[in-house]
Amino acid sequence: MKTYPEDLFESIEFDLVKQAVAKRAVTERARERIQSLKPSSDFVITTGDLQEVHEILGLYQSDFAVPALAAEDIKPFLLRLKIQGATLEGEDFLVIKSMIESFNRVHYFFKEHAMRTPSIQDKFAHLTPNKEVPNEIDRVLDRRGVVKTSASAELGKIRATLTKKRAAADRIFYRAVKKYQGAGVLADTQESVHDNKRVLAIEGAFKGRVNGVFHGSSAKASIFFVEPSETLEINNEITLLEEEEKREVTRILRLLTAYVAGYREVLRDFSTALYQIDFVNAKALYALDEEACLPQLVDKPHIELIKAINPVLRDFHKAKKKPVVPLDIRLDTKTRILVISGPNAGGKSITLKTVGLLQLMLQSGLLVTVHPDTTMGWFNGIMADIGDAQSIENELSTYSSKLNKMKYFLDAAYGKTLVLIDEFGSGSDPDLGSSMAQVFLRALNESKTYGVMTTHYNSIKALASELPLVENGSMQFNSTDLTPEFKLNQGVPGSSYTYEVAQQVGVDKRLIDEARLVLNESTVAMDRLLVGIQKEKNQLAHQRAQLTSRLEELEQLKEKQGRKIDQLEDKVRRQSAMNEQQNAMITWGKKFQGLVNEYAEQRGKKGKDEVVGRFKVYAGERANQTQDERTIKKTRYEKQQEKKIKKLTSAPVKIGDRVKLIGSRQPGEIIEIKKNQFLLAIGALTTWATRDKFIPAESLHGDQGTLKGKARGGVKEPEIEKAVESTAPKSKQQVVAEKKKAKKSIKKSQKTAKTTQIEPKSAKNKAKSKNTKVRKSVPKSPEKSPKEKLNEVAGSKPLKTAPPKKMTGKKKPHDLTPQRRAQLEQPLKKVASSAAKEEQAPRESTDADLEKLKAFFGKN
Repeated sequence: MKTYPEDLFESIEFDLVKQAVAKRAVTERARERIQSLKPSSDFVITTGDLQEVHEILGLYQSDFAVPALAAEDIKPFLLRLKIQGATLEGEDFLVIKSMIESFNRVHYFFKEHAMRTPSIQDKFAHLTPNKEVPNEIDRVLDRRGVVKTSASAELGKIRATLTKKRAAADRIFYRAVKKYQGAGVLADTQESVHDNKRVLAIEGAFKGRVNGVFHGSSAKASIFFVEPSETLEINNEITLLEEEEKREVTRILRLLTAYVAGYREVLRDFSTALYQIDFVNAKALYALDEEACLPQLVDKPHIELIKAINPVLRDFHKAKKKPVVPLDIRLDTKTRILVISGPNAGGKSITLKTVGLLQLMLQSGLLVTVHPDTTMGWFNGIMADIGDAQSIENELSTYSSKLNKMKYFLDAAYGKTLVLIDEFGSGSDPDLGSSMAQVFLRALNESKTYGVMTTHYNSIKALASELPLVENGSMQFNSTDLTPEFKLNQGVPGSSYTYEVAQQVGVDKRLIDEARLVLNESTVAMDRLLVGIQKEKNQLAHQRAQLTSRLEELEQLKEKQGRKIDQLEDKVRRQSAMNEQQNAMITWGKKFQGLVNEYAEQRGKKGKDEVVGRFKVYAGERANQTQDERTIKKTRYEKQQEKKIKKLTSAPVKIGDRVKLIGSRQPGEIIEIKKNQFLLAIGALTTWATRDKFIPAESLHGDQGTLKGKARGGVKEPEIEKAVESTAPKSKQQVVAEKKKAKKSIKKSQKTAKTTQIEPKSAKNKAKSKNTKVRKSVPKSPEKSPKEKLNEVAGSKPLKTAPPKKMTGKKKPHDLTPQRRAQLEQPLKKVASSAAKEEQAPRESTDADLEKLKAFFGKN
């Protein structure tokens, strides 16, 4: 990518960003690579780099941290491993072992998060963790890098002998100390160590009284150090053993070096992979600290920054606890060049630098400090003229330097170039400089270059409003208290507020009025017009902010009232359904109670059989009606749920929101958004889903997140309804069959009534009746009263049994007493109990029911 001038990175402060990123790297190789970062015009390669950073950033944002990386570079050891017969030291092997173990940890970490880091997986696809080399190093060396005694049998033997010899030498030396101490020839220190040998400290006056080897004296020659003759022999033996130990250790290290050298290529690949991970991880850590993100990318010149922050400026203000105002700016095919005007210290230059810095960061593979909805494109060149560039060495003035840069821009800039010019047209006579600037602006516009420029010249503002694809912009200024607000208003030119600022700093009003008179009337009028436009713009912005705030409040109130209305509607629907249910139960209860009364009043079998038949038909109809009601209720509820689900799946969401897939209990988190595709992190897994596949985690708890689940967990029916449901036929055909069966039973009972006569009550008939009851395997009902059994089957609430109708006139022999009435009701209750169990067991035939009734009436 072409950049100009040479000090572009310094002038836009990109070098400070690179330094901040490099501080977060562990390895020296990664730090060096970060410091040498340059923007690239290759869209495919750089977007791949950005994706890697984005993936690791997502792990950090989900509270997963990349394992600690090995810091020390093994490149020098790899070079020595190439040399035949070379031997590495114990500490060198510890560095190699640390690197391999670091790679293993990182490999397993990204393998565990493979679904969330597909781009990172490419760095490990051809590599396999290694445990053989660390295990072999552990077998030979201890934690300090010293060869273990167990490394070889020979070394173990040598060290065992050394231990014994050293112990013997200590005993002999202590005897010598005791001997010469008694002779009074030892100094106060008594002993010392020279050349790894223990020696006696002899007073200078008695140096000739001790036999042994002289090893030196103190600075003033007051003390002489002598190895006593008693220890000479054993010390020589120890020296020989130590030489043997060194040879054996060297032999073991040489063998270990040869073993590790066989894995040289693997170690090189491991080291490269770790350094690459360190490089990406440093960029991710910087993005995490600076709250940077990956914007929407397009492979063409385009800038649409939303809530952009200059990270260098924010770090500078952080120490002063000053806020940074976000920037919104747009350059596209409709507005290629933006000319920004406004007062000094109003933020024009910072806006210019922010645009350039973020573009350099992005095309260098760094995430940028913008809102995720930002869209950024690609340029093949970035050129800038920022700051005072006069040169003593080349004898160039500020204006000459600007002219040289402008000439370069005109020669090199084209449709995919971004040009940034601060104080456009300055540095010379205002009129002459302005005329040259107008010519340059026309030429740059004709070259289809993209650019941002700052200026104070009204003539350039006027030209910008005339040229196609060029737009004015201004930095917002509070005209009341005369303070900059550091907000860019794109589409409106701004005043420099020269006189207003002068008045604020205390310049005499008379001098300001004289200055106004010096300028020609058109210039003053233009400045007044710009000030008026700026004031009106500020007022409109304030009103818009108030309206936006009020609209948000109204939306929140509307949502709150909507929830209340939904709750009231649900309550009304539930109450209405409950009333309907109760009315239906009362109606059916009255029907069944009428049957009970009618059955009690019947005198003959024909009438009683007919009542029994109608009871069965009513019970079936009631059960079928209940089933239909439940189906309608379920359908209505499903429609309500579909409406709620549709509302929940259309609600706006953002990265970081807690959500869950429809039909799942486990919550997850949105970690990436690409148009209508959302990457969800659910536990250790990730999945892409469209917006209609998930809902907010706090809504529709549990299985109620699905229509199916809500239907299962819906409102429970009363126990009476459950009892009726047990008799419900599975289809309307079964109801029709039940009616036919009842009619057939009635006809059969009519035939039986003509041919069969009731026998008089006798002991024989009683016994026969009892035998008949034994032979019929009628299922016994729970111990309930007849009224409770009937109500349970009918699906109604317990009703009081209406008293029998009073007979007019004299009491006839067949008028019923309460005891007699209860006896007559008993068979009907048994038939009801049998009907309630019809779904679980085959129903007994109507003939059997009639036989039981015959037996009952025969008995009574």
